[in-house]
Amino acid sequence: MFDSLFFDALSLQQLLTQFHFIRPLWLIAFIPTFLLLWLRWREETKSSWKDILPTHLRTALTIGETGWRKQLPLKLLMVIVTTAIVICAGPSWQREASPFGEDKASMLVVLDNSESMLSKDLPPNRLERAKQKIRDLLSLRKGGSTGLVVYSGSAHIAMPVTQDSKVFAPFLAAITPEIMPIEGKYAEKAIPLFDPQLSGELGSSILLVTDGVNPATIQAYEAYFEQSPHQLLILAAGNRSIASKNPIDWASLQALASKTGGRLFEISVDDSDVQALNRAVERNMQMNGESSMPWKDMGYGLLIPMAFIMLLWFRKGWLVQWCLIGFVISSTTYSPNTVAEMVHTTASSSSNIETLSQWDKTTKWWWDLWLTPDQQGQRLFNQQQYLEAAKRFDDPLRKGAAYYYASEYTLAHSAFLQVESSAGVTSDLGLYNAASALGRQREYLAARDLLEALSNKADLAPNLKAPVQNNLAVFKSIIEEVNRTSESQSGTTDGPEESFELDEDQPRTGDGAEENTAAELLLKETLNAREILGSDELADKWLRRVEADPKYFLRAKFHIQLRDIEKAVNSQKGANE
Repeated sequence: MFDSLFFDALSLQQLLTQFHFIRPLWLIAFIPTFLLLWLRWREETKSSWKDILPTHLRTALTIGETGWRKQLPLKLLMVIVTTAIVICAGPSWQREASPFGEDKASMLVVLDNSESMLSKDLPPNRLERAKQKIRDLLSLRKGGSTGLVVYSGSAHIAMPVTQDSKVFAPFLAAITPEIMPIEGKYAEKAIPLFDPQLSGELGSSILLVTDGVNPATIQAYEAYFEQSPHQLLILAAGNRSIASKNPIDWASLQALASKTGGRLFEISVDDSDVQALNRAVERNMQMNGESSMPWKDMGYGLLIPMAFIMLLWFRKGWLVQWCLIGFVISSTTYSPNTVAEMVHTTASSSSNIETLSQWDKTTKWWWDLWLTPDQQGQRLFNQQQYLEAAKRFDDPLRKGAAYYYASEYTLAHSAFLQVESSAGVTSDLGLYNAASALGRQREYLAARDLLEALSNKADLAPNLKAPVQNNLAVFKSIIEEVNRTSESQSGTTDGPEESFELDEDQPRTGDGAEENTAAELLLKETLNAREILGSDELADKWLRRVEADPKYFLRAKFHIQLRDIEKAVNSQKGANE
C-alpha cells in the first residue's frame, strides 16, 4: 500500500515538474479558434422575434433545444477543437525509451559479503536470497547498466557497470564470504568506488544489500549523499519475525535511510520488492537524469475521448454527414506514390526477388491509405516484427533501431550513418548509435575510436556527453580486460608485445599482447584481444584454458586489489614523512 502511494506520488511529481509542450507554437491556434467560436456564440444568442413573445406563447409556438442542451453542438465543438490543439502541441513529461538501453537508469549494487549474511532466517541463507533478488532485478531492467561491488572488511569491484546480464550472472553466483581477503562489515569502504563506476551520471542509483550497518557507516554515507546526485536504495536482507544468532539490525537500516534521504525495502516472498526497486530506479532516472532520446508525445491518448465525442456528429440534424461521405470518397480515389527500393540483408547471400501475393498487395495498399511509412514501421516494430519494420521505415534512425533489434547489426550501422544533421553530415546521435552497432559486431576498436572522436567534439550535444563517455569507458574496459586476462593465462606479461594486424575484413576488437607460438603447439602463448575476439577458433581455444570457476578468479583479483591499495597507502605515507 505504502509503495503504491509512493509510486503515485512520484508520478504526480514527475508530471508537475516536467510537464511541457513539445510543439508549443500550436497553442497560438487558440486565439483565432476562440475568436471564431465567440462570434458564432454571439450570433446564435442574439435577440430575435422569439424574445417578443410572452413566455407561455413562445414555449407553445417554437421548437428547439432549451437550457444546457441549447447550442450543444457548438459546445462540443469547442471541446473537440481544444482537445485537438492540445494534441497538436504535444504534451509531454516523459522521455522516449532508448531502443538500445543506453538511457536505462544506471545502478550499482553494493552487496554485503560478511559472515552474518550466511544466517538462515531467509532460506537457504540471506546471501543466497539476496543474490536471487538481484538476479530478478536484472531481468526486470532488461539492458540497464548495472555494476556489482562486494564488501566485508574491504570493498572490491566484482563486476564493472555493464548492460550484459549474462556476464553479470556467473560472477554474482560466485560471491561467498570466503573469497574476501579481510573479514569485517564496513560498507563505508565501498564509497570510494561509487563515483569511478557511475562516472557522475545523473539519475543513477546505489542499491545497498545488507542486514545491518554500524554508526560509522551511517555517518560516512550521510556525508557522501549530501554531495552526491545519486539515490540510495536499501534492501534489508533478513527476516525480523524469526529469531537468529545474528538478527537483522532494522533500526540501523532505518537510520541510514533517514540520514541519506534513501528508501528502505524488505525482502518479500514474492516479487513485489523487486518491482518496487525497479520502479524507484527508473523514476529517479526519469526525474533527475539526462537523456539523448526525445521527449515522448503523450497527447495521443486524448484521441480516444475526442473520437467518442465526434460520434455525436452522426446524429440527425447535426449536418455533418457529408464530411464522412467526402472522407470516404477521397480515401478510395487517392492513389499513393509507389517507390521501388532495393533492400540488402545479411540473411541471403544472393539477390532474391520477393513476389507479393494479391493479398499482400491489397494489405499494403490498405495501410498506405491510412499510415505513413514510418507509422507502418512503428506498428510492425511494436509487434516485434523488426526486420519487416526496418523495410518500412523511411527515417534512418528508426530504420537502424529496427535492424538493431533484428540483430542485423551491419545494416543497423549503415542506417545510423545516414542520420544527417542540419549541416548535411552524419549527426552525433547517428554516430553514437553506430558505435553501439559496431560493439554488437565485436568491432570494439572501431567503436572506441568513433566514440573518442565524438567525445573530443567541442559542439557535442550536452545530453550526449554522459552516454558517450559511459559507452567509451565500457569499450575501453572490454579491450583492457581481454588483454589483461589473456596475459594472465600466459604465465608472463614481461616486455612489450608486437602489434597483431588482421586482414581488412576481420573485426578490430582489441589490442595487446601477441601469440608467439604456432597454433598447433599451444605450449605457452599469450593471445591478444584482436586474436581472441576476431577468430572463433582461437576464442574457443582460449576459453578452454581459462579457469572455469569465477570464484577463484575473484578471490585472486580481490587479493591483488588489496595489495595494490596497501602499496599505494604505504608510498603515500612515505612521501608525507
